[in-house]
Amino acid sequence: MDSAISLPSVVVGVPDQISCRLDDETVLLDLNRGVYFGLNGVGSLIWELIQRPQTVETVYSAVLEQYEVDPETCRRDVLRLLEDLREAGLANVVPA
Repeated sequence: MDSAISLPSVVVGVPDQISCRLDDETVLLDLNRGVYFGLNGVGSLIWELIQRPQTVETVYSAVLEQYEVDPETCRRDVLRLLEDLREAGLANVVPA
């Protein structure tokens, strides 16, 4: 089983996908499975950030700076989305 994602972990989007920004949302196509995914505004920001390797802490800080949200809620939601992206095969994570 994969290690848990934490703030020092490094995350990056996988290359085998196509993404398109539509207003405040992003649509992703997993080229290996032909499956589409949709991300809201916050998810779109996170997706843009992880197009290059980033620490989870960098992603968390950017979301916290951009949106008016409680820090603990932000941390939990960022970790959850990154875990969802990893499980969907759309992001690679290197544990701390």
